[in-house]
Amino acid sequence: MIPVRGQVVVVRNDPGGIFSISGCDDGPEEGAYVMTRAAGGGTVLGGSTQKGNWESQFDPNLAIRIMKRCVDFCPQLTGGKGIEHLDIIRHGVGLRPSREGGARIEKENIDGTWVVHNYGHGGAGYQSSYGCSQAVVKLVEEAM
Repeated sequence: MIPVRGQVVVVRNDPGGIFSISGCDDGPEEGAYVMTRAAGGGTVLGGSTQKGNWESQFDPNLAIRIMKRCVDFCPQLTGGKGIEHLDIIRHGVGLRPSREGGARIEKENIDGTWVVHNYGHGGAGYQSSYGCSQAVVKLVEEAM
């Protein structure tokens, strides 16, 4: 397991949906996504994927790049007015547990007891949770 540092900006602006692109001109550790939270929980603008980085404080330069990318590809966030019209709730940084080689979803018999592993998703835990949980249910059923 290794830490993967992710940084996001949470805003009050509502883009009217969820949007993402893969890759960007700012480097392989950065990308862009706009994810509206349910029940008025704001909109998450992301992000970064920095393997092995333990820094827990937000990087203001990275925050500006995140906001610029998100507003550039999703101008409805600000009505086309630019990042100065984002209503920032907070900046977030998380160290996400990731696994070299990808997530581990498998069953294992340890001294006569079945264990189902489901970990190491890194920054994709939320996005992959439904599919992974379906795979885990199937493995538990097989073990029983």
